[in-house]
Amino acid sequence: MSPTQTLRRFTVIWANNDGVPFNTTGFFAILRRLDGSFVQAAGFDSFGTARFSRVRTPTNQPYILRTFRDDGVLFRVRSVPAGVSSFVVIG
Repeated sequence: MSPTQTLRRFTVIWANNDGVPFNTTGFFAILRRLDGSFVQAAGFDSFGTARFSRVRTPTNQPYILRTFRDDGVLFRVRSVPAGVSSFVVIG
């Protein structure tokens, strides 16, 4: 049996150093191409998960992911490689 793709849209999990997802109610993320062009914003649910409905998987290019609190404070900036279905922000 060959592997199948289970995540159809790009998904981000935000977890602590122990791998436990944060309660991310009120947080959101912005995904941009490397040239800075906007791709999509997505809100996190309370279980540390954000789903980018416009980004098919596996991704076909690298992205820059920025996570924010609902008041606009930037928390993390991460480089997401091409060829993934999900990404975990640790810390």
